[in-house]
Amino acid sequence: MNGDNKNNENKKKRFNIYNWMYGRNGRGVRKRDVIKNYNFENYFKLFGRKFRYIVNTNLFYIAGNFPIFFFILAISGNLSRQAVLPTSEMASVLYGLSAAGADTASLLPVAGIHGLSASFPVPIGADSLFVKILYALSLLLIFTFGLVNTGCAYVMRNVVKGEPIFLFDDFFGAIKRNWKMAIPMGIFDAVVLGLCAFATYSYYLNYSTQYILFFCSLVTLVIYLFMRFYMYMIMVTFKQSFFKVIKNSFIFAILCFGKNFLAFLGIALIAFITMVFAAVYTPIGVILLLVFVFGAATFTATYVAYPQMKKYMIDPYYDDESEEEEEAEPIDAVPAPPAGKFGKAGGYGDDDGELYDAGEYVTDEDEFKTKKKNN
Repeated sequence: MNGDNKNNENKKKRFNIYNWMYGRNGRGVRKRDVIKNYNFENYFKLFGRKFRYIVNTNLFYIAGNFPIFFFILAISGNLSRQAVLPTSEMASVLYGLSAAGADTASLLPVAGIHGLSASFPVPIGADSLFVKILYALSLLLIFTFGLVNTGCAYVMRNVVKGEPIFLFDDFFGAIKRNWKMAIPMGIFDAVVLGLCAFATYSYYLNYSTQYILFFCSLVTLVIYLFMRFYMYMIMVTFKQSFFKVIKNSFIFAILCFGKNFLAFLGIALIAFITMVFAAVYTPIGVILLLVFVFGAATFTATYVAYPQMKKYMIDPYYDDESEEEEEAEPIDAVPAPPAGKFGKAGGYGDDDGELYDAGEYVTDEDEFKTKKKNN
């Protein structure tokens, strides 16, 4: 019996890649992992200590948004026939001149530029139908996009906050509690991102005549990216209407513009480093994209955004609540929570069958609710 117990203990002490990646239920939080001063130095300390959760979050982004692979496969050209076509619109003119008997020697310099050809994917018959099916399947991304962002926002917020992480429970639990808003939020997010990116790129191509519109669209895109730092995090922390979340995210994007810009520069640096590695050796860039980039970008944005949300939304709630508790007369009376700066107070909420005292917009069961005994 003693030998069996020793073997079990040895097995527990052995390194387990699953436990390293996903953690074990019941694991606590070390004091050094609870950040109170969100400065530049602590960013790198927490980044290194919580690196496995950054990798996990990245994997959630990739696996959860699987419809994107259907789109990549559809545009790759691997499922289409290859056709050799001219690369320049002037190729048909050159062919007409040569067919009409023009001097071939005089056309050679121009033909070296406009007479080039290349292979292009051309869907034909059944290939075209299959590619259309792949495009249709890729539209599922508008549903998965919001759900995955919601789960990852909750996990990463707890990482930055210093809460115990139960990876799968936290990820899928956040989706379960917020899916009714996560889906429309994801659709809105994907559409706005696509429109902003398309407008910025289009005006950039016509920069000489539409440079004012280019800068306007660029500023709009940057501000919306700042809003995305807060949108999903507010949604999983407070119970707010769709438009209230958008409004508060916009307020934070403008109010904390300087800190948001620093986070934006950090994310841009992560993307630049990935592109450099991809340019040197493409497989390295692909590996970084699959296991690191999205998680690191989410961590950077949350590390900057969470202290601002705590300062302007969470701390005022607790300050007002403590003041009201001091003024409360009877012990049996349960006062309604006060209004915060970014939302009004309300009555009771319902979460997994338990009553809790919270504001109208508060849903986070760890941060805000005071559980009451069931009658």
